[in-house]
Amino acid sequence: MQNKRAADIMVPIKSYVTIGEEATLYEAIKVLQGAMHSEGGAWHGHRSVLVLGKDEQLVGILTMRGLLRAAGFKSLDDDPEIKAESWGWYYVNQLREGARVRVRDVMRPLELYTVDAGAPVWEVALALLRHRVNSLPVMQSGKPAGIVRVIDIFTIMDEYFF
Repeated sequence: MQNKRAADIMVPIKSYVTIGEEATLYEAIKVLQGAMHSEGGAWHGHRSVLVLGKDEQLVGILTMRGLLRAAGFKSLDDDPEIKAESWGWYYVNQLREGARVRVRDVMRPLELYTVDAGAPVWEVALALLRHRVNSLPVMQSGKPAGIVRVIDIFTIMDEYFF
């Protein structure tokens, strides 16, 4: 771990699922579900999808957590206590209009948190902790090269102790 760099443990961009920034959240959920597979009852796969802009350039990352946060508002639409309040109907109608939410509205922009391909793995681990995220885009020569995830660091963590 002491000699490894972000580029050594990242998942290459080509191996990741992508979606356009204009896609709906429903479409993003379907793409992410399609990238998952089951082995013996446990689900495996990426827990995020890379977001591409109009020119097919990487512009952000949409995580399961971001999707869950956005989906949480939907449950308010079915809550009778919310609708019983005078402001509730207005709020619920606003949510319905927001049902056409696009990926770009809830994604984490690329420039928000990234790590350089040459960064030592311990530095990447600190960045994941500091930003409270489970994955970071890896940049090489100013362009996205891959994604490094907490699990990627975990798989080599034993090297740090020996």
